[in-house]
Amino acid sequence: MAPLPLPIPAIASPHHSKPHDAPAPSPRLTPSSLRAALASLSQHAHAHDGALRDAFAQVARAEGQSSPAAAVAVGPEVYASLLQCCVAAGSLRAGRQVHAALVKRGPYYCRNAYVGTKLAVFYARCGALADAERAFEALPERDRNAFAWAAVIGLWSRAGLHARALDGFVGMLEAGVPADNFVVPTVLKACAGLGLFDAGRAVHGYACKAGIADCVYVMSSLVDFYGKCGQVEDARGVFDAMPERTVVSWNSMLMAYIYNGRIDEAVDLFYDMRVESVLPTRVSVVSLLSASAELEAVDGGRQGHAVAVSSGLEIDVILGSSMINFYCKVGLVEAAEAVFEQMEERDIVTWNLMIAGYFQDGQIDKAFDTCQRMLETNLKFDCVTLASVITACVKSCSMMVGTAAHGYAVRNYLDSDRTVACGLIDLYASTGSIEHARQVFNAMGQRDLVLWKVMISTYADRGMSSEALKLLDQMQQEGMSPTAACWDSVISAFIQNAQFKDALDLFNQMLLMKTRPNLRTWSLLIRGLSQNGMHQEVTNLYCKMQEVESAPSPTIYSAVILAVKTATSGHYGKAIHAGIVKKGLLLSKSVIQSLLNMYSSFDDGGTTDSLLRLLAECS
Repeated sequence: MAPLPLPIPAIASPHHSKPHDAPAPSPRLTPSSLRAALASLSQHAHAHDGALRDAFAQVARAEGQSSPAAAVAVGPEVYASLLQCCVAAGSLRAGRQVHAALVKRGPYYCRNAYVGTKLAVFYARCGALADAERAFEALPERDRNAFAWAAVIGLWSRAGLHARALDGFVGMLEAGVPADNFVVPTVLKACAGLGLFDAGRAVHGYACKAGIADCVYVMSSLVDFYGKCGQVEDARGVFDAMPERTVVSWNSMLMAYIYNGRIDEAVDLFYDMRVESVLPTRVSVVSLLSASAELEAVDGGRQGHAVAVSSGLEIDVILGSSMINFYCKVGLVEAAEAVFEQMEERDIVTWNLMIAGYFQDGQIDKAFDTCQRMLETNLKFDCVTLASVITACVKSCSMMVGTAAHGYAVRNYLDSDRTVACGLIDLYASTGSIEHARQVFNAMGQRDLVLWKVMISTYADRGMSSEALKLLDQMQQEGMSPTAACWDSVISAFIQNAQFKDALDLFNQMLLMKTRPNLRTWSLLIRGLSQNGMHQEVTNLYCKMQEVESAPSPTIYSAVILAVKTATSGHYGKAIHAGIVKKGLLLSKSVIQSLLNMYSSFDDGGTTDSLLRLLAECS
């Protein structure tokens, strides 16, 4: 037989042999002793490469000893054991070499059901999607056992192919193979990823019927599933029913609270974890810090920091960056700075967070000093760094630094980034250099909606309605559909220049393009026309709004009322009041308060009193 293709490195002996010493004979391997040796080595293969090399050496030695009578010593089961060593070591290269050796040895080896299952499991564990699928498809349907199904379903789920994972689960059941407590958590993850709440409930029901619903892994996955589907009470119900909980169970419940914005309950759960002597993991703390940053929940983030310190978690790049992000978001820049200075290792994300924090807090000099320190560590600015620097230059009118940032972006091929380009357009526009802003826009090879909106707004904000309209037309000629915000910018420019007919014409064109007006659209037009005494146009526009908006929101009516109040037009105000009653929106507190505000300016005490009584009833 040909030897295994993986080269076996020589292992030096700690004792030097004398020239006349003969090597000690190696004991002859038996099939059972060889498989036992490989099983023992697979338990240590994940810890060091030596175990995997020893496993290959054992098989190579067995092959060297093999004779026709002893060929069974290196049968298919041996190679399956060797594949298990490769799984434990996570060595895709070594496993592929074993696979190649199996193919060379013929159908008796490579078509063995046990070996085929091991191949599917091996490739799946190594994340080799195409290889795992080929190995699984090569198995006859009768030989696809729970291990093979679990391997490919798990791989599909990890790869984000949730629909395929769910289809695989259905196929597994149709093939008569029951799903175990390893498959069900994977399928629940797929249901959560697809947002299929009913399907997940059905999987929960299957787990109950199969008698695996009390497994800690299944229950932890159920907590995670219900949390991601927004069913926090169901998640808590499963969590409370767990006979035992691991740190994964606690993390799942914690994430359910955080994912649904229930930070106070997440903090309480942190406290309960400590009471139960369960140490929160790094993932738990980072998640709490991120959620607290988004919701600006100061107490929650501080609690996360305290738990990290008391639990002895090392403030590494990920944890430290999360702390800096939280403190900067809630305005505690000094606390962020303290964490930043304590960190022994920082990556570009860490530097960017600290620089942005200084800029947002108005500490421009410190921000620029930190930029210099970052460059001194041999790190380069990326798009995020440059965007922060350019934004600070806009706010501080520091054109010299901004121009230098533009030059750095060009030299380092960062000027094609959309965020950087938008910042540069704002920078040049803030100093009146509209031509330079347009040059930045024109230099962009690919322009998305955000970039078009920024350039159109640049013209519109300066009353350059003609240029804004030309750019809006160009946008459509290049196949882009303007958003309502783009139309609003040009309409605003027309109103700013008292070009009311042009504004109304553009509004009608907007409707023809089937772009739905937003709150700002109605507010801009109604307020602009009202302030200029164009009462008939306001009435027409109000009627148009009734046609276009099948159910105008209270917010839109409040904007209309404000426009009428600004125009001091009691007649139109009462007409709108009647329309509000007809639409059944008089129970909205915001609408009632807007009407009160309007009638108080019209000095209509009787209507004001009745509205006050109505407001009291709604409270």
